[in-house]
Amino acid sequence: MNAVTDHPPYGQVLRLDELLGTARVHDDDVDHVLFLAVHQSSEILFAVGLRHLEEIRAALDEGDGDKAVRRAAPLPLLMSTLTRHFDVLATLTPAAFEDIRQALGDASGFQSAQFREIEFLCGLRDSRYLTTPGFTERDRARLEARLKERSVAEAYREYVDACADRPAADRVRLALLAFDEAATVWRARHAVLAERFLGTAAGTAGSEGAGYLWRAALRRMLPEVWTPLS
Repeated sequence: MNAVTDHPPYGQVLRLDELLGTARVHDDDVDHVLFLAVHQSSEILFAVGLRHLEEIRAALDEGDGDKAVRRAAPLPLLMSTLTRHFDVLATLTPAAFEDIRQALGDASGFQSAQFREIEFLCGLRDSRYLTTPGFTERDRARLEARLKERSVAEAYREYVDACADRPAADRVRLALLAFDEAATVWRARHAVLAERFLGTAAGTAGSEGAGYLWRAALRRMLPEVWTPLS
């Protein structure tokens, strides 16, 4: 006989009724379900990534390199999971992908405000993204706030400058490098998927498609962590 506890059961802890009620898992077309659920899952992981990056920044500002390393440790695995999401989407047929693309209309993953928040929080800031069509006023307000915030790159730079323990500083660098490397792989996998389905054609909602994504793969979230410490 199970002991009675005051703790809520699994489904309530995860708010599954609420989550599945709003998730796009009940649409008629199963290909659309796959595509939309993968993107919803990605946005949840972006939100988790943002929390960890905020914690890394705070730890660096406190001079706590060990805590920064701990908070950075899940990020490469989160990015690898996001990369596997593209592998799932690669199982769609070209016809199914084209049908989804037509159904999306002007909606595009380019309009992920949370991913732009990740870039801005890291320090990869381009204010031109504030004018992205499809962003809500709330989206733009969040991004404008990120532009004004201290970045992870700034916190890392000042931590390294102030840290007399070079091995400790290098552990922080390598933890952030692992994240940035995984983010680069994610970008490249996205470009491969776009090229697979689109070739050189325009992307969803008239975006440039694979060409833009390949150029984006050359950008680094945290360029300074790629340089070994002297």
